Amino acid sequence: MPGFLPFVLHLARAARNRRQVSALSELDDHLLRDIGRERADVLAVLAQPLHRDPSRMLKILCCHARVLVERVRTGFAPSPASCC
Repeated sequence: MPGFLPFVLHLARAARNRRQVSALSELDDHLLRDIGRERADVLAVLAQPLHRDPSRMLKILCCHARVLVERVRTGFAPSPASCC
């Protein structure tokens, strides 16, 4: 039972972050773009199971987008791109 408390804390954090990300979905598209988010990304992470932390998933999506942009900018050079 030692893993029970961390799991409950993870669920509580995921629920809190889900409420915050849900508030993002109420913003208009222009405001979302201003903060570097896309509505499709916000809706995609909110569609994930409840135990997944949507804010962490948004960060991962942001990181992958930056890597792609850097790779396109450098002509898909094999060197690793910096990440968030």
